[in-house]
Amino acid sequence: MMANARRSRNTVLHVWLDASANSNSSSFKKVEKQLKAKLENLITFNAINDFKEFIEIHDNQTILLIVSASYGRQIVPEIHNLRQLLAIYVYCANIESNIQWAKDYTKVSLSKLEVTASKVSFFDKNVCSSV
Repeated sequence: MMANARRSRNTVLHVWLDASANSNSSSFKKVEKQLKAKLENLITFNAINDFKEFIEIHDNQTILLIVSASYGRQIVPEIHNLRQLLAIYVYCANIESNIQWAKDYTKVSLSKLEVTASKVSFFDKNVCSSV
């Protein structure tokens, strides 16, 4: 995984952090397959510490983070100001319940994740401009 991530500064690495990442659940596999079809540089992590190690090592990369609300709540305060982090998409079932903690972070967009048989959709809400 680390070798795949060693790319030029111009390449955006899409990183997905979720407790279900790398699991064998059919719903996770469906979402992962659809995301990989759209994002050629998708790297997945299911542990916060592994992700933190990765982002520290790759400080010369540009990283876009897709993270579950539960992990986002934990990790965003620690990583938000890292220069290699371009944006953070926090996906959740209920956007309104996450606005309070996310509103102070300019790189954060809350997204509702919708999975159908044929596609994965994110419905964004930029919390900084809506609050």
